[in-house]
Amino acid sequence: MAWANQFVLDKLGQLTEEDWKLQLTKEDWSVQELANHIVLAAGGYAHRISGTAVSTGLDQKMVIPLPDLQKYCAEADEILRIESHKSDEINTYIRDGKNIERSRSTIISQSIHHATEHRAQISDTLKVHGIRILDLDEIDLWAFSDCAGEINSPE
Repeated sequence: MAWANQFVLDKLGQLTEEDWKLQLTKEDWSVQELANHIVLAAGGYAHRISGTAVSTGLDQKMVIPLPDLQKYCAEADEILRIESHKSDEINTYIRDGKNIERSRSTIISQSIHHATEHRAQISDTLKVHGIRILDLDEIDLWAFSDCAGEINSPE
């Protein structure tokens, strides 16, 4: 997930200031809001399972500069990576005034699913506006495996 998130954020560096404001429809979030949401949510998931705050004081509606998004996302994703190696346990956190109990594995799995979903929304939004800089096949698990140097054939 960390690799894919940084890949997408790097690609977004090609956008103009106006491109960041693009929306799929008038009711949907802008590219900026979607990118912010991926990063801020990763920070929220990281906080839920580690207690470490990453991106406090930020809001999804803000214009968060790309270098800051990349930094906060890398920090949150590293926490999630480290936490994923720990034994599963139940984490309790408060959401909307209610105590919520979730297993570490569920929180981490949701963080991956969540980022994947919103990276696809960014890709769709850009494509609808004729901007074809983000091919999701470039960030599938096969691409990550190749990038990570996994041995792909017996020799």
